[in-house]
Amino acid sequence: MKTTTNLLVSILEQSHSAIAIYDSIDLNIAFVSQGMLDILCVDRSILGRSFCACFPHFKEEGFSSILKNVWKTGIVYQAERTPANIVHEETKTLRYFNFEYRPLLDEEGKTYAILHTASDVTEQHLAYKNVEEKQEQLMFSRELDVLASTLAHDLKNPLSVLKIGNSFLSKNVGVSVKVSERWFEAFAASIQNIESIINQTLQLGKIRSAEKEVACVAMDKKIRNCIDEIKLVYPDKQMEIKLGDLFPLYTDGGIVYQVFINLIGNAVKYAKKSGEAFLHIYSEKADKGVVYYLEDNGIGIPEDELQKVFLTNERASNTAKIAGSGIGLALVKHLMERIGGTIHLWSELNKGTVVRLFFPVSSRTLA
Repeated sequence: MKTTTNLLVSILEQSHSAIAIYDSIDLNIAFVSQGMLDILCVDRSILGRSFCACFPHFKEEGFSSILKNVWKTGIVYQAERTPANIVHEETKTLRYFNFEYRPLLDEEGKTYAILHTASDVTEQHLAYKNVEEKQEQLMFSRELDVLASTLAHDLKNPLSVLKIGNSFLSKNVGVSVKVSERWFEAFAASIQNIESIINQTLQLGKIRSAEKEVACVAMDKKIRNCIDEIKLVYPDKQMEIKLGDLFPLYTDGGIVYQVFINLIGNAVKYAKKSGEAFLHIYSEKADKGVVYYLEDNGIGIPEDELQKVFLTNERASNTAKIAGSGIGLALVKHLMERIGGTIHLWSELNKGTVVRLFFPVSSRTLA
């Protein structure tokens, strides 16, 4: 029996698998395989010494305390792609490991040793990070493409207000001061919205390092401004717009403008020609945020095309005769994701559409 045990120990010692055994709460190194020695860049002189004494830098990195906790609790500890500094001839090299600290328990459930197994996954980790970075670059490039194409799309509304107002005032020189002031207020709001849209696009260039311009957004005012702007763009469209509770949001006001100007614009643009068109906008407080609903009785979207409308340049088949780029909903989805929100659609052909927007709660409390 002793011969067999010695043979097994000898085999394990020469194993390329990284194995170590600690047989006391002080983490005495009772056994170590050649594979573990190679990983740690040490020799067999560490046998019979404590883990903390042999590897003081591991104590600083927290591995010693994890091992002692495993000894005390009898609970396995596993980790993947964990960074650790390997010291060889006073030179530190950062490596990445998958490892396990497995307590060996006696009949009473008490730890009598810890089996430590590990594998060096530095090359795999670096390869994974390389792929991850390329995927991020690809996603970033796609975001740039989307925002670049939507820049012209979203500038149409405020630019239309400026064009319509300019045309009106140039043809009606003798209008009252009150009418002129209303147009100048509309001009100022449109210019501000143009600046907001351009800033949103420019921010993509520094999206990884820059924080969004988060502030308390008074939604009652924001939505009414969007409605006024849309009415100027579509003066011939008659629609009853009902507003319910409009709870404030603590988020990026520029993004909120783009989201609602697109959705309200869609509701007005795709209103049915016959009958009374209406749009109901309201909000509800949820456990982890605020939910906004936009309900209309417009032309609706075919059920089998609901997901397609969130793709860039895709439009519902029943909108072919109505001018549009197929960018609006794709942009809204993209913007909602940027602030950690979501958008869902329910629609029935010729009966209308319900849009649900979820805005997550910020770390700051809304007034």
